Amino acid sequence: MILITLDIDWAPDEVIEDTLALFEKYAVKCTLFATHHSDVIKNCNRQLFEVGIHPNFNPILNGTSQDSPEKVIDKLLEIYPESKGVRSHSMTQSTPLLDLFKSKGLKYDANHFLPYSECLEPFLLWNGLFRIPYNWEDDVHFMYKNDFSNFGLDLVKKCLNVFDFHPIHVFLNTDTESTYINAKEYYHNPDQLVKCRNTTNTGTRDALIRLLKKINSDKLSHATLLEFYLNAK
Repeated sequence: MILITLDIDWAPDEVIEDTLALFEKYAVKCTLFATHHSDVIKNCNRQLFEVGIHPNFNPILNGTSQDSPEKVIDKLLEIYPESKGVRSHSMTQSTPLLDLFKSKGLKYDANHFLPYSECLEPFLLWNGLFRIPYNWEDDVHFMYKNDFSNFGLDLVKKCLNVFDFHPIHVFLNTDTESTYINAKEYYHNPDQLVKCRNTTNTGTRDALIRLLKKINSDKLSHATLLEFYLNAK
């Protein structure tokens, strides 16, 4: 089983739309962890895409925001009230946060990252929240300086693999940290961002397309995280 997720990370709609179009092309399901209001996300094909929330608690932790964690969550749930899943920006978590997620009606948490681990096993937390780990992330892959021509995972073995991509890295076809850093000043300017796209080395976009093609060609099982949670209950 392959589950693919996207951490939206405040990407502009043109960048989000570019990534979602790839999933539409190959008819593969995906879970979006949203950070902000997006017309593209609000209007996306709910047969393919599930929307969860991606709250950012970092400003609270570094003292630049007076918001409470509850207010951060509530703001996102006002935009996407149907959300049942959560992955925090920077994977921020704690016992109080996990209990807060549960109290807000969220059903699963996707904050547990185990890079390149085989045969992931979801589990139930003490409060009834279902935890779905993940084992591949695009920016971590390039921070390890790993080649994007190889995921470092066995996709044929009948195990659970959960991927995390970011639209910005898909758009840039990020292959190394420097590719992203050199483009970061244009984060909200897609016309300039596309000029920074990596066209020389195998990158994130190439890896995603290869994964989507493999799911189709090998008829690999895929689902949204919510579907996986509901089937696992």
